[in-house]
Amino acid sequence: MGGDPAIALARAVESRLSSVDDTDAAWERVQKRLSEEFGRLQDALSRHGHTATARPSEDGMRVDIVYQGRERAVPDLAEALAVEVAELTRILSAHEREILQTHLITEVAGTLQELIGTAERQVAAMNRELEERPTSTGMKLRLVWRASRRAPQGLAQARERLRQSADAWSPEDRAAVGAFLQEQIARRQADDSAGSWLEDLTAALDYRAWHEFGVERHQHGKWVPATGPASGGERVLAASVPLFAAASSHYASAGGAYAPRLVTLDEAFAGVDDDSRAKCLGLLRAFDLDVVMTSEREWACYPQVPGIAIAQLSRVDDIDAVLVTRWEWDGSERRRGTEPGARVDESRPAPLADGLGEAAGEPTVGGAGSQEFRWT
Repeated sequence: MGGDPAIALARAVESRLSSVDDTDAAWERVQKRLSEEFGRLQDALSRHGHTATARPSEDGMRVDIVYQGRERAVPDLAEALAVEVAELTRILSAHEREILQTHLITEVAGTLQELIGTAERQVAAMNRELEERPTSTGMKLRLVWRASRRAPQGLAQARERLRQSADAWSPEDRAAVGAFLQEQIARRQADDSAGSWLEDLTAALDYRAWHEFGVERHQHGKWVPATGPASGGERVLAASVPLFAAASSHYASAGGAYAPRLVTLDEAFAGVDDDSRAKCLGLLRAFDLDVVMTSEREWACYPQVPGIAIAQLSRVDDIDAVLVTRWEWDGSERRRGTEPGARVDESRPAPLADGLGEAAGEPTVGGAGSQEFRWT
């Protein structure tokens, strides 16, 4: 009876191993795979200054890794690494506040102070542009750069302190700004635990996400949001004029009197009535912007425009060609422009110009056409 368990075990082992390939070729494949895997492990460790050794044992192959000058088995190494990570995390947490107070408060807060101040000065410059160039309707507009509706709590108090020099901060001011910045970092880390420290800092301290732009109009003696009730033309002006002012203010930073002030508009003023189109084009001139625009039906021939060059593009279906006809507007009359390599027929009268639509008396080629313009 004493041999029955041994026999049963032998039969169980034979049954389970009956499907195992025990040929020499299978053994060689296993040895080759072990060698390849160990080679990859050595390559990965060597990039960080560590080494690995392997030796056969009764259970197979034993791998030891040299870490901190000692050979460690893989389970021992995993345990040692876990202890070190916990210790480094504790040290980082202990020094985090010190880093924030010494570096972020002095360096980052100073940078935020400069960036926010620059943005406020640029908004003021845009508003001066708007004030110096009122619309023909008398509508007064201004831009506001304010805390957004999703701004973090405490931004208003932090902005007031950031308007001052960091050298003038009291210990309470310094602590308040530090607490505000640390709160933004902590919130970001809680929302995105997978991000790196650099990514968290970049997103948490992005002052642009704390603010938003708005447009206001002066009405009944006070400034109100420009999104309120207004005519179609006023809505177009409220949307366009601040953009023109922003472009003009930006180009003014170039410093050169002859620097180009280019603005490109695609399908310009689509769905806008004639009077509003004329006013918008006049404002582009008032802001001294060099406009290049495309439109399916706009000719831009208005008294408010002192001069513009027009390229009328026409085509015929099923023909791979486009006819370019050049025109020039001088503020009062539209004339045929000079074609490259061709002479102008001065006896040919210019078609009437009513500002938009097809030229009077000018046939439409293939029923399709468009215009491109630039200031002369």
